[in-house]
Amino acid sequence: MADPNERSAFVGAGLKLEQVGREITVPAGTCIVRQGEPPKHFYVVKSGKLRVFRQTSDGIRTDLTELGPGDYFGEVALVTGQPRTASVEAVQDSHLLQINKEEFDWVLDHNPQLARHIIQQLSHWLVTGDRRLEQEVIHQAKLRQISWFDYVLMLGLSIVIALVFNLYNDNRIPLVQGWGEKNEIPHISLSQALQAHQQKEAIFVDARKNGFYEQRHIQGALNLPVIYFDLMYPLFQFTLANLEGAKDKPLIAYGGTISRRFDLELARQLKDKGFEKVMTLGSDYLAWPQAFPLEEGKPRKPAHIPLGLAGFLEWLPVGIFLLILIPSIRRSPYLSVVCRVLLGIIFIQFALSKIMRPGVFALNVVDYGLMPAWGVNLWALVLPWAELITGLFLILGIRTRAAATLIGGMNIIFIVGLIHAFYLDLPINCGCVGEAGEPVTWWKVLKNVGMLLMAVQIFLYDRLFVLDRGGFIWRERKI
Repeated sequence: MADPNERSAFVGAGLKLEQVGREITVPAGTCIVRQGEPPKHFYVVKSGKLRVFRQTSDGIRTDLTELGPGDYFGEVALVTGQPRTASVEAVQDSHLLQINKEEFDWVLDHNPQLARHIIQQLSHWLVTGDRRLEQEVIHQAKLRQISWFDYVLMLGLSIVIALVFNLYNDNRIPLVQGWGEKNEIPHISLSQALQAHQQKEAIFVDARKNGFYEQRHIQGALNLPVIYFDLMYPLFQFTLANLEGAKDKPLIAYGGTISRRFDLELARQLKDKGFEKVMTLGSDYLAWPQAFPLEEGKPRKPAHIPLGLAGFLEWLPVGIFLLILIPSIRRSPYLSVVCRVLLGIIFIQFALSKIMRPGVFALNVVDYGLMPAWGVNLWALVLPWAELITGLFLILGIRTRAAATLIGGMNIIFIVGLIHAFYLDLPINCGCVGEAGEPVTWWKVLKNVGMLLMAVQIFLYDRLFVLDRGGFIWRERKI
């Protein structure tokens, strides 16, 4: 095929091509030769406009060039004897001179000028092809690069928007729970508390949620969940009034975790209610399960609250997981687009349910018992916005590989938390959508593994409808 920038215009110019072949007319949209088919004819364009392109097995089309009057194509396959290297279709109604292989060989044998011209043209294509290959390699290298800027962009946006939004949110929370508050609650050592328990000289109050209390608590302790203090306090007051000698005994609050000092919060609220003798365990406040006699039981399973659309969409990654096992589908860029849209919708749905009520989400984080207390509220503020921004970037095709990396990282963290909660038999829901959630089961783990594999598929094979560091990539790429 001739380069449109070097129009040969050789029809009838002493090369005797008009003495052979036959003229044909092709309407617009007709595919004249197809990539991969055996060569039969050589063509010269007399009028009209044609497009040369290559197309991969998964439908990725690359436009190579356009041909007009005086150009020719089909000589490479006839000279090499190899299948067609590209397809040619008519963009407009076109008139062509069609020459079969025998006639083409005869013309080359009797016309050295044409043979020399074809050799020169083939050499030009080799040089041009090398340049195009270099440009494509550079382009793909840019797409494969993941700059720190991509992560700074998404995480920076998440942090800034989260902090600003929290300032104007009616349900705002402090960046660190209890930060700046003076601790005026006296402590009692573990050994002294144990002695008071053995001699029944104190009343122990568990500050955790009811499910944790039912699972394991200090023998004879009462339960007053600090997060439901206003609701449960009248019942606690009634119970306390019916305990013999309770009026003169000190209250020892316990139940603090590395994620939140529920015991300190409960002690402060009891003190505000007029209780003078309120204490908490000292620096070894986490060691009470090993030091005290315990009452253990089977906690009631948390109520299963349907997740709505997000819960339905969460099952789709399980099906995607099965599709990824098929090699031809696993590498498909169209599957990447499906994964991007699906993951984007899931994470946006989860994010919107938590953004307005960060305090509720913070309590869900505390339930897992993995996050240090100073990081709980920051995590509860920033994570929903990170989910929203990365989900939007995936759907819009912006920095998709970096967005997929961050979503994959969030999935890994959540999978670790689910397995941790499952093995410890924690009486909690997943906490995916505010106070709603599903029980922690292996099905929940499998769903998140499916979403993790979707993120990996996007990272490796996404290249359609993408605005990335190398520019915007559409289905049909022009090189």
